[in-house]
Amino acid sequence: MDENSGTRMPFEKEYPQMIEFVKNFIESHDPIGTGLVIRFPFRRRFEHCLRCSKWARRIAVAEGADIEICVIGALFHDIGKSVDNTQNHGAVGAEICEEYLKSIGFDIYKTMKIVEIVRNHSSHIRESDTSLESKVVSDSDLLDETGAVTVLWDAMACAGEDAPSYEKACDRIASAYARLKVDLPDKLHTATARQILKGRLDFISDFLRNLEYELGHSENVP
Repeated sequence: MDENSGTRMPFEKEYPQMIEFVKNFIESHDPIGTGLVIRFPFRRRFEHCLRCSKWARRIAVAEGADIEICVIGALFHDIGKSVDNTQNHGAVGAEICEEYLKSIGFDIYKTMKIVEIVRNHSSHIRESDTSLESKVVSDSDLLDETGAVTVLWDAMACAGEDAPSYEKACDRIASAYARLKVDLPDKLHTATARQILKGRLDFISDFLRNLEYELGHSENVP
C-alpha cells in the first residue's frame, strides 16, 4: 500500500518488493536450494522463479494476457518447493502467495487468479478450461533453461563430473537438444512460446554445429 495515499502503489513499484519477499522466503526456508545444490551447485530456485517471471512478461505482452497476473504467478510458482519439494508444492505455494498478496492489499480478484495459477501450475493443463494467464505461466516454466542456458547448464554440469572434457560436454548438450526438440513443443500452449522455443532450439543447433566443427568432429563449415 502507498503509505501517503492509502491506495495501491503502481505494479512496477510493488513488484521489486515482491521479488525481495520471494527471494528472502526461499533462501531462508531452503538455503541449499531443495537439494539442487548437491547435483548442480550453480542452480538456484529463486533465480528460476525470477527468470520465469521475465519469460511470463514477454509472452503475456505478445499474447494480450494480463501482465500482472502472469508475472506475479510466475514469480511465486515454485515458492512452495522451499517448504515441500513434492507434487504438493503448488498448494503450499498458493497459501504463501495468498497470504502475502492479501497482506499488501493487492487486488482481490487478481489475487485469486494468481493463487489458482500457483496452486495448479504443476498439474496437467487442459486447453478447454484453462485461462490464458495459466497457459502463459506454464509456458514460462517450460521455457526456462532452454537455449543458451541449456548450453551453460550442461557445460557446467559436465565440469563438475569425473574426467570432464569438451567431448563429454558436447555429447551432453546434444542429448539435451534432442530431448527438448521432442518433448517440449507439444507441451506449450501459446503461439508465442512455441515461436520462442523454435528460436532457442535453433540457437542450440547452431551452437552444436559450430562446436562439432571446432572440435574436429565435422568438416562441414557452419
